[in-house]
Amino acid sequence: MDSAPFRDNLWNIPYWAQIFLYFTMAVATLAMLLGIYWRIQVWRKGQPAVRFDRLGQRFGRLIKYAIAQVKILNQTYPGLMHFGIFWGFVLLFIGTALATLDADVWEPLGGKLLAGPFYLIYELVLDLAGLFFVVALAMAIYRRYVQRPARLGSTRLFGGFTFTLTILLVINLTGLLVEGLRLAVVQPEWGRWSPVGWGIGQIALSAGMDEATIRSVHLSFWMLHFGLVGVFIATLPYSTLFHLFTAPLNIFTSSFKPAGELATIEDIETVETLGVGQLTEFTWPQLLNFDACTECGRCQVMCPAHMAGTPLNPKRLILDLRDYMTDQAAGAGSAGGNGHQTNGRQMVGDVITRDTLWACTTCRACVHECPVLIEHVDTIVDMRRYLTLMMGDIPSTGALGLQNLNRAGNPWGQPPTARDEWTKGLDVPRMADKGEVDVLWWVGCAGSYDERNQKISKALVKIFNAAGVDYAILGQEETCNGDPARRLGDEYTFQVMAQQNVETLRQYKFKRIVTACPHCFNTLANEYPHFGGGWEVMHHSEFIDELIGSGALKLSKPLDETITFHDSCYLGRYNDVYDAPRDVITAIPGVSLVEMSRSREKGLCCGGGGGGMWLEVHGERRIQEIRLEEAEGTNPDVVASACPFCMLMFDLGSKTLGFDEKNIELKDIAELVVEAMAE
Repeated sequence: MDSAPFRDNLWNIPYWAQIFLYFTMAVATLAMLLGIYWRIQVWRKGQPAVRFDRLGQRFGRLIKYAIAQVKILNQTYPGLMHFGIFWGFVLLFIGTALATLDADVWEPLGGKLLAGPFYLIYELVLDLAGLFFVVALAMAIYRRYVQRPARLGSTRLFGGFTFTLTILLVINLTGLLVEGLRLAVVQPEWGRWSPVGWGIGQIALSAGMDEATIRSVHLSFWMLHFGLVGVFIATLPYSTLFHLFTAPLNIFTSSFKPAGELATIEDIETVETLGVGQLTEFTWPQLLNFDACTECGRCQVMCPAHMAGTPLNPKRLILDLRDYMTDQAAGAGSAGGNGHQTNGRQMVGDVITRDTLWACTTCRACVHECPVLIEHVDTIVDMRRYLTLMMGDIPSTGALGLQNLNRAGNPWGQPPTARDEWTKGLDVPRMADKGEVDVLWWVGCAGSYDERNQKISKALVKIFNAAGVDYAILGQEETCNGDPARRLGDEYTFQVMAQQNVETLRQYKFKRIVTACPHCFNTLANEYPHFGGGWEVMHHSEFIDELIGSGALKLSKPLDETITFHDSCYLGRYNDVYDAPRDVITAIPGVSLVEMSRSREKGLCCGGGGGGMWLEVHGERRIQEIRLEEAEGTNPDVVASACPFCMLMFDLGSKTLGFDEKNIELKDIAELVVEAMAE
C-alpha cells in the first residue's frame, strides 16, 4: 500500500468497460450539444435584442442570482433545498471534470493532478458534496411527493421532475457506492478523507463480502453509474433540468431597462404588425424566458389575479408558451410550425386566452419573485397590444376608457375644460401664468376629475402653501400621461399622449415634477425619457417627507390612530419607494404604524393597475377585497395609501366589507399630514 495519497483512476475497470465509458460519454455529449443547438436555433427565430453589452454588470448579476442565489434563498426550505442541489451538482461536476483531466490528460503526459494534499482536500470536499446532494434531493422528493404544495402543480409518476430527481439520486448514490467498494478493497491509509465512502466500505466488509464479490459488485455499480450519467447528459436539453443551462443564460441576458418601462414600438406609423400574435414576434430573450422557467411556482403564489380566481396563472402562462414553442419547433400541426398556429391553435386566443391576458394587473409581483428574472409583464402586454391594435379585441369597459382618452384626454371622459375646476376657491397658480417655478405639480386625471381624489389634491394645496413651496399646475394644458392606454395595449394612443405632454412641459422651466399618482410618477420618470423627457420626478410621499425633514412643514397635532399602510405596486415594486410614505406617517405625533402580513416588496396589489381600473375581470373574488381583509387584520383605525387608483379600488371594496360600520377609514398620506398640521 503506497503511503502517498493519489487517485487510482479506473480501478477494477477492464478495457472493454473503459471503451463503454468513452463511447457512452461521446454519444451522450453529442446528443446534448445537438439538443442545445436545436434550442438555440429556436430562440434565434425571435426578434433581435442587444443583450451582450455591459458585460461587467451582467457577470455581477450572474454571480448574485445564479451563483449566490439571493432570490432563491429568501424562502427557507425550498431555498436551502435548491442551494444544496445546485452546489452539490456543481462541486460534483467540477470533481468529475478534474478526474477526467487527471486520467485523460495528466497521466498520459506522465504527471498526476490528483495527488498529495490537494487530492485529500478533493476527496473530502466531494464526499461531503455528495452527502449534501443526497440530503437536498431527499428534501426535494419529500416536498414534491409528501408536502405537495399547490404551486408545484400535479406530479407525474413518469417524466418531468420524477425522472430528473430519480436519475440524479441514483447517479449520486451509485457514485458513493463505487467509491466505498473501492476503498473497502484498497484500504489506503488516507481513506478516512473520504468519510462517506470509507463508511460504506466498512459496511461492506462488516457484511462479510470477500474481495471477488466486492470487485464484481463494484464493476456492476460503476457500469450503472456511468450509463445513467450518459442518459442524464443526453436528455438534458429535453428534461426539466435544462434550466441548469437556460436559467443562468436568462439571468445574464436579462434587460437593464427600468422596471417601469415597457418596450416602445418604434416607427409605429409604418410597422405592419403591432404587438405579438406569434412566437417569432417576441424578442429572442423573451423566447429564452420561456425555457428558463424552473417551475418553482413563486410567481403563481404571489399573483393577486390568481389569488382572486381569475384565469391568469403566470407560471402556467410561461409554461404554456414554452410547450407551444416546442411544438412549433418540431413543426407539429397543420400549420407546419409557421409561427401562427400549431395543431390548429392560435397562440393568442387559444394557447393564451384573452381572459388570461386581461386579468393581469401588471403589479409585477411575478417578476419580483422569479429567481431567474423572467419578465412576465412585458410578455403579457405585448400580447395585449396584439389584441387591442390588431384584433380590436378588448373588453367593452376598457374600450370605453380608451375612447375617452382619445376624445377627452382622460379615461373618465370628462371635458378637458373641467380639468382644473377642482381649484375653484383655491389659490392654485398655473404654469402659463408663472412660466418658471421650483415644482411643477402634475395633478393627474384622478386628482383632477374624481371627487374622492380631489380631496387629496386639495390637501396637497394646503401642504404646499403651508411649506411655502414655489409651485404651479398645468391646469387645462395637462392631459393624461397615457399609462392606461399603454398597459391596455394601445401603444399608439400612449405615444401620441407622451409626445403631446413632452411638448407642453418643454415650454416651461422647473426644477422637478411632483405628482401624487404612482402611475403618473412611473410614466413621467421611466417612460417619457424615450420621447424626449428627462426631468427629476418625485412622488408626493417623497416630497412631503423632504419638507418635513427640512423643517418647512411642521406637524404638531397628535392623531392618536393606528395606521396600516398599503404599498402601491407602481410606487414600490416598480420604483423602490417604500420608506418615504412610512417616514411621513411616523412623523405624525401619536400615530402607531402597523404592517400587514404582505408589505413593502411583497405587498399585494389593489387590482387597479394595468388598466384594471377600467376592466371588469371575472374571478371568484375581487382583489381589493382580499387586500382590505389583510389590512383589517391589523386592527387599524386608518388604512393609508399613496395612490389614487388604490384609493378608488379600496373605496369600492370597503363598502362590500362594511368598513363604515367597523369605523375603519381610508386616507391618503397627504390627508393625514393636513390633519396633523397646526391650525
